[in-house]
Amino acid sequence: MSRQHIISVLLENEAGALSRVSGLFSARAYNIESLTVAPTQDPTLSRLTLVTVGSDETIEQIKKQLNKLIDV
Repeated sequence: MSRQHIISVLLENEAGALSRVSGLFSARAYNIESLTVAPTQDPTLSRLTLVTVGSDETIEQIKKQLNKLIDV
């Protein structure tokens, strides 16, 4: 059963970090319903919060793929 999920990750403030995350979603045909990026107290990191729809299994797969990305 698909339902809405909120995923929050810390990104290093490096060129292309956001592109790698969005590329992960587009390459696997996952849809991003909402996306917000905000600074943290650490100037080298930003917090990315996104909303997507999928089954629990799909979300677990997304999390595993995000953990493999550099700078995330």
